Amino acid sequence: MIAKEVLKKELENYPDYFTIDELVGRLIVLEKRQRQKSDVKKLGKISVKELDLEIEKWFKM
Repeated sequence: MIAKEVLKKELENYPDYFTIDELVGRLIVLEKRQRQKSDVKKLGKISVKELDLEIEKWFKM
């Protein structure tokens, strides 16, 4: 999810004319960055024990 303020800042940097494809592509990248920030915050809250169990699951696949 993208905050309205972030979207406004992003649109301020846009040229006066652009295509919908350019806008959608840029919004996808923006949302991916937001998700990465969220994921990093979540990872900081995982205990070492939980991380070890998760990694163990990955290698059993």
